[in-house]
Amino acid sequence: MKSVMAGFQTFLLFLSMVAVAFADEAKPAEGGGDPYAAIYYIWYTLIGIILAWGVYDSFFRPIE
Repeated sequence: MKSVMAGFQTFLLFLSMVAVAFADEAKPAEGGGDPYAAIYYIWYTLIGIILAWGVYDSFFRPIE
């Protein structure tokens, strides 16, 4: 079970590092487009982590 948790933690760490890497510097509004579009990757990652934890807690965690 420890190896499963270590793999899960490694995946979450990798996912969070990728989200921060994709969150480039915000572009000015006059250049066209959403100035906060790059920050959405971080929010999507946080939501994904919460959903993944909920699925793990609901289906894969042993009942004590």
